[in-house]
Amino acid sequence: MNDDDPEARPASIPPELAATYREGDRYGFLEAAGGRLRFACWNAPGRPAGSVVLQSGRAEFIEKYATEIVGELLGRGYSVFAMDWRGQGLSDRPLPDRGKGHIDSFATYIADFQLFLEQVVLPAAPPPVLALCHSMGAHIVLRWLSENGSGPFAAGVLTAPMTGLRREAMLRSVLMVMPEMAAVEERYLFGTGPFIALAREFDANFVTHDERRYRFTEDWFAADPRLMLGGPTLGWARQAARSMTAALAPGYLERIELPLMLISAGEDPLVASRTHGPVAARLPHGEHVTIAGAKHEVMMETDDLRARFWEAFDRMAIRVTGRVTGGASGR
Repeated sequence: MNDDDPEARPASIPPELAATYREGDRYGFLEAAGGRLRFACWNAPGRPAGSVVLQSGRAEFIEKYATEIVGELLGRGYSVFAMDWRGQGLSDRPLPDRGKGHIDSFATYIADFQLFLEQVVLPAAPPPVLALCHSMGAHIVLRWLSENGSGPFAAGVLTAPMTGLRREAMLRSVLMVMPEMAAVEERYLFGTGPFIALAREFDANFVTHDERRYRFTEDWFAADPRLMLGGPTLGWARQAARSMTAALAPGYLERIELPLMLISAGEDPLVASRTHGPVAARLPHGEHVTIAGAKHEVMMETDDLRARFWEAFDRMAIRVTGRVTGGASGR
């Protein structure tokens, strides 16, 4: 592990986001098979209420959550630990074209998460430890829990977990006719391509009703172009489909003993929220909450919708920690 590596810090901070951004207390890289994984840690002030392992979705990165979410968690008394998934953020990219979101297998993500827990979280996280994960990250953590047990975790909150996609049937039909060879797998998925800031029209976005938070991504990409990522490859989509099939296999979810809250976005155009109720019902200690009116990125939504997310998170956290924490945010 390369700890407190200056290369793991962002190159600069967007001035318009500086007021609520929380710089990590520690940054570093993990040496994993096939490349480095970047992580960041924040220490809770005073006596910690516990720790949160914060894992993002596809194409996201640590700074997007450090802009507001990390400060809100620190204000609640939690130390925070985060990792950039392989292929995004400042973790190494599998392909020469850094703009393509690619993976060889979701088993690689699961192994990377195990390494992060072993080398970063377990040695340093004040208990109890909660998982707070979004979309693809929530899916990966669900799979890790099924295959490895609860590990360091006391509970988890999963927002818009990728247990199904809105246009999944069409995606699978396309994958069936595409040959599984590198020249094809490494192409951008149909309808996607390199990141182009000018093409990001707010009125057509799928993820939030809040334009300021929608702009976090391009603000950070401009401040540190190393963070930039475009659409997924066809190979990523094939592996995602296979991983969702694996996660829904009979008996797979039933092995997860950890208390989990699945939070659906009521207006999610990306993930199939209809799958969340049945998934929660299969979990021995599952709970399902829907935030009506929210798009895919619940934690990046408007203030009123985010307040409902934090109410749900705090309810789960109080059960685990027995400690009522404040809702302080930012600095």
